[in-house]
Amino acid sequence: MSGKTKKENYRDVYSGSDSQKTIVTGALLMASTSLWAAEHWIDVRTPDQYQETHVEGATNIPLKQLEARIGEVTKDKDDTLHLYCNTGNQSGKAEKMLQELGYKHAINEGGLKDVEKTQKMVQ
Repeated sequence: MSGKTKKENYRDVYSGSDSQKTIVTGALLMASTSLWAAEHWIDVRTPDQYQETHVEGATNIPLKQLEARIGEVTKDKDDTLHLYCNTGNQSGKAEKMLQELGYKHAINEGGLKDVEKTQKMVQ
């Protein structure tokens, strides 16, 4: 960028072209969006399986109920949704469903063997 920044009354004033200002403003907007977006862990297995072991802080919503109950976890479609099950199959279906509903950051984290490598599990 070839724009110049100068101090004026305790604030920065950007004196670049309009396109440079748009790029800077867009970058700041993206940064602020990611700062406010929350992360949620969702266990799409049955309640009995969830009771045996699950990611600490995860919410249990069985796959068959996910579309109707996702609002219990978040209504913000910019939030990150970490999904898991026993093998990664059901959470893969959940990922696809949520993305079709507009949740841009639904992530299939796989099965229990995958998530227990990086997440604290509770029994």
